[in-house]
Amino acid sequence: MYENETFFCVLSGKFLIKLLAISGGLMNQRITRTLIFLMLTFSTFSSYAITLSTWNMEWLTLSPSEKFRSSDRSQQDFEQLNFYFSQSNSKILAFQEVDSKEAIQKIVGNDYKIFISDRSLNSKLQFTDINQYTGFAVHQSIPVIDPNDFSLLPKKKTSKLRYATYIVADIGKPSRPVHLLSVHLKSGCLGQKKKNYSCSTLKQQTDEVIEWINSREANNEEYLILGDFNHTLAHPRSWLWKNIKNNTSDTPLLLTEDTKARCTVKQWKRDWPKYTTFTRLIDHGITNISNRSFQVTQQQFIESDVKKYQLSDHCPILFEMND
Repeated sequence: MYENETFFCVLSGKFLIKLLAISGGLMNQRITRTLIFLMLTFSTFSSYAITLSTWNMEWLTLSPSEKFRSSDRSQQDFEQLNFYFSQSNSKILAFQEVDSKEAIQKIVGNDYKIFISDRSLNSKLQFTDINQYTGFAVHQSIPVIDPNDFSLLPKKKTSKLRYATYIVADIGKPSRPVHLLSVHLKSGCLGQKKKNYSCSTLKQQTDEVIEWINSREANNEEYLILGDFNHTLAHPRSWLWKNIKNNTSDTPLLLTEDTKARCTVKQWKRDWPKYTTFTRLIDHGITNISNRSFQVTQQQFIESDVKKYQLSDHCPILFEMND
């Protein structure tokens, strides 16, 4: 609910009551009070909105690795990342490339519960120096169930990458459970499908996502998949999106289909900064929630911040969901 709208309704209602009281119309006062009640009810049940987001944080860690220049962040870098998160007004963040709960907590603050990949609990599925976990940061006001996460490469028992983090959050007005996945799929198969390891792996991961979608559909459950797909799903000839649509029991919605992209970031090449502007999205949102409206935008960085701070090589994608 938008608090300003409620305040406006109350303020306007009181003004009307005083105005009618001056005129001595008791019946009019009763009518006005009824109208105020209806206005407040309407505001409560029809103006609910919540913002969710997905953000690949690019090697976010408190223990930098010499192998990855972007993993080395100062306190000022963390503060600026926190600034952008605060500006997003996001209540649920699906994150990728985060090494620890402590690292992401510095970005979102203490009002958020952290759900990080179950892979972080198994030393056999971890790298020795730095790890890239998926997960969620959820505002404490939102009830959450935390089912078991799962591998997107179940046939590769020793795979240490790309688990999907799975939670169920009660959101909406009235609240109802939404099944959420945070994913980070294989890189190297950005567009056209090729006969190589990257595209083959991406296909395997997508098959697991499709199976999960069909399970939600079979149980008549609402879902929302957020994350870094490392693929331009919104391209008209995307083989990956075609595969998802053709193999799910009910056609899902690609929320980022028409989202404009212009993300300028800093990338390190042999210890030298390179500035790149990406005009096509690889971070996406997929859902079966058709009875709510979504406003999807890319949150862009200020150019001077990109040069001054170590932010990320991905800009956040914001999903404002309205009932």
